[in-house]
Amino acid sequence: MQFTLYSQKTTRQCVKDLTERLQARGTKANPALGGWVNKDGGFSLTLTAPVLGRFNRTTRLRGRLWRETGVTVIEGYVPDGISPFWMRVLGASLIVGSLLLAVSYGVLIGLVMVLFGLLAYIPLRGDYLNSDQLLVAIERTLKADPKPPKK
Repeated sequence: MQFTLYSQKTTRQCVKDLTERLQARGTKANPALGGWVNKDGGFSLTLTAPVLGRFNRTTRLRGRLWRETGVTVIEGYVPDGISPFWMRVLGASLIVGSLLLAVSYGVLIGLVMVLFGLLAYIPLRGDYLNSDQLLVAIERTLKADPKPPKK
């Protein structure tokens, strides 16, 4: 998902705040983040969180920030995964498809399809959960808003 945020802070303040946030310990409200920040405004943030049992997913947000007409613009990309509704639709189609394959070509092929579906669940669900937390972390840290400020 592409995003654009606007902040009243200067780029120097934003870089400093992002660096401090990366060095901060994680709490329940503010999970620990990894990544890097360049002085020229490029940055990358990562968040690792459990998805299913002991399986974790690391999601990476990439972005850059610059000053434009008195406002700092933060632009970037984060994979957003699949919402719970579409996950149920995908799961139902996976079950129907694997049953059809099992009947047509054999049980082993149907089981392999189910296994691939379960393996795809981890990154899709993990990105869905982590992307929101990464965007909230950026918005809180930089006091940013998706709407440009009024002049």
